[in-house]
Amino acid sequence: MDATAEFFDEISQRGHEPMLKRLSATLRWDIIDGDTTEHRLVRIDHGDLRVTMSEEPAECVIIVDRAVCNDVISGRTSALAALLRGAATVEGDTELMVLAQRLFPRRRGVSAGRSYVAGGGALDG
Repeated sequence: MDATAEFFDEISQRGHEPMLKRLSATLRWDIIDGDTTEHRLVRIDHGDLRVTMSEEPAECVIIVDRAVCNDVISGRTSALAALLRGAATVEGDTELMVLAQRLFPRRRGVSAGRSYVAGGGALDG
């Protein structure tokens, strides 16, 4: 299982994210893997999380290659860096993409304002 699959399994099992208790929204990740696209829909209802495999419309859609998604989720790069490089795109409410980063696993020794980049260095975000 790769970092992306583990991430969606983990947030599905988590069930609630206190840092998103004021948010109700839908986000969809369109994860491109060769000729296929996997759709993961995350519904957030005042911090309660529900994940399904669905292509239904969402307020924010994050379109990303599986390898890039793995790098973002595992902390090897930041979502913002992926967007700036054109390795990921966002359709809809971009603020939701920023808030969705609160779902990502915390890395030991990495503050909320720092992200690891390829090569093991840290980049202030």
